[in-house]
Amino acid sequence: MILYYFWALIINGGQATPQNKGYQNDTLNPYFMHPNENPGNVLVTPFLSGPNYHSWSRAMTVALRSKHKLHFINGALPRPMDDDRDSIAWDRCNTMIMSWLSNSVDPEISQSILWMDTAAEIWKGLKDRFYQGDVFRISDIQEEIYTLRQGECTISTYYTKMKKLWQELHNFRPIPESSCLENCKAIEKMREYKDSDQVIRFLKGLNDQYSAVRSQIMLMEPLPNIGKVYSLLVQQERQSLLNFDESKILATSYTQSSGRGSYSTRVRGDRGGRSSNGRGGTVNNFNNHNPEEDSKSMVYEEDTDEEDGDV
Repeated sequence: MILYYFWALIINGGQATPQNKGYQNDTLNPYFMHPNENPGNVLVTPFLSGPNYHSWSRAMTVALRSKHKLHFINGALPRPMDDDRDSIAWDRCNTMIMSWLSNSVDPEISQSILWMDTAAEIWKGLKDRFYQGDVFRISDIQEEIYTLRQGECTISTYYTKMKKLWQELHNFRPIPESSCLENCKAIEKMREYKDSDQVIRFLKGLNDQYSAVRSQIMLMEPLPNIGKVYSLLVQQERQSLLNFDESKILATSYTQSSGRGSYSTRVRGDRGGRSSNGRGGTVNNFNNHNPEEDSKSMVYEEDTDEEDGDV
């Protein structure tokens, strides 16, 4: 840009015209280029792969609008005539935007737009190839909204997925602005219905563990907005995780204490099938069918060892 500025001074005999000098210093001028901007910049991720055209085009439009370069892709700023000094600035901006577009698409798509001459031609070509009709895309979004479930997602992840679908649907079907001189109550009512629909769909997709809090929220009058509902559910999720961790700690402690209190006693005797309930007690030989022998008791191994020592 600096070289171009000095070149403009030279061809004008050292006098910079107000027109050329203006866009060199005016950041709002579409011909202005920041020194940090270069053809290697990547403005949008993820790259355009085809099915994600709607979200990609939205992100790219926002990025180019922030740089005041949207006129180069929508045809609102055609190229000046060759004898116009602005034609050089236009060519520079055009090739810069072409590079940004090429850097933000998949390599295979990039090869197909390599030989196009203008950013507007690239933009139109991508739209013709990947744009889905509004009706078809709207039907897909509505189906995704009504079938989306929380599953194994956290509340935050589930909300993010749902929010993305709502925003894309709003992009296709925004609520119109009222032309009434005063606030139109019909438009406000439409917004309320739309907000309520979002809350209902969000609650219906929650897992069964949130059935209690879901019922409480749906009984509220009026129904809270989606931001408030999200906040309540996140608090409930944190409390559930805390209770689960405490239960695990208690279960682990009980298992360890039960393991330390268990022991086994080995009984010595000539007859099998004997059992004991405690140390130092006696057991009966339940395999002996002689009534006289049944009245005799057998002692534990430590008692027998003492008798053997005495002998």
